[in-house]
Amino acid sequence: MDRRSFIKVCGGTAALAGLQTTYLETVRAAETKSFARVKLVDAEGNALKAGKLASGEAYIFHYPYKSTPCFLISLGAKAPGQKMQADDGEYEWKGGVGPSGALVSYSAICAHQLSYPTKEHSPISYTGGTVSKLAGSAGKIVCCEHDRVYDPAQGGKMVVTTKEATQPLAAIVIEHDAATDEIYATGVAGGLLYDEFFRSYKRALMAEYGPGGAKEEVKDTAPTLLMSKYTGGTDRC
Repeated sequence: MDRRSFIKVCGGTAALAGLQTTYLETVRAAETKSFARVKLVDAEGNALKAGKLASGEAYIFHYPYKSTPCFLISLGAKAPGQKMQADDGEYEWKGGVGPSGALVSYSAICAHQLSYPTKEHSPISYTGGTVSKLAGSAGKIVCCEHDRVYDPAQGGKMVVTTKEATQPLAAIVIEHDAATDEIYATGVAGGLLYDEFFRSYKRALMAEYGPGGAKEEVKDTAPTLLMSKYTGGTDRC
């Protein structure tokens, strides 16, 4: 092979490698990101037990940052894992955990316009056993701010198609300790919207958490409350 041909081959190989790297980074962009392993506890600081969770209402805890709320939901049946598609790539949702595989968790920040539960009010909630007019069924996560419906039994994907498609809610990776019945949060899978969340609510988060407080990662334990105990009221749609 002459020198010119050799250079062309090397150049082509380098270009292909660059394309492959870019492709792989895109594919992996939505995969699981690990954070601190945090135990979920009740308002008194006692370990939350999976077997004692209410099934008709979501719980709220904050993870992986002190200002980012999450849903913890005990479904009525096992939720099998599946491949999911976020705006920035494909990822795998592992499915429910716990004795019956029915315990799931998601970011409570709507993937459409970042609506989220506050202590005063929440436009986004889990319907539990109540049939939502918007969803047309029970057991869905609905955001009344812009009419988005997500299915917690299907990886948090949007299931009402009368609106422009929105990526799934980011899934909180949780573990269940069979020996103690305790629950831990360990990471986040899917499209992460935390930077946009911090920017969008900078003033409100500053007022509630102080300078830099909103972006502090949760360590050790995360207090977990029933939605009705956490917020003053939820929208119904």
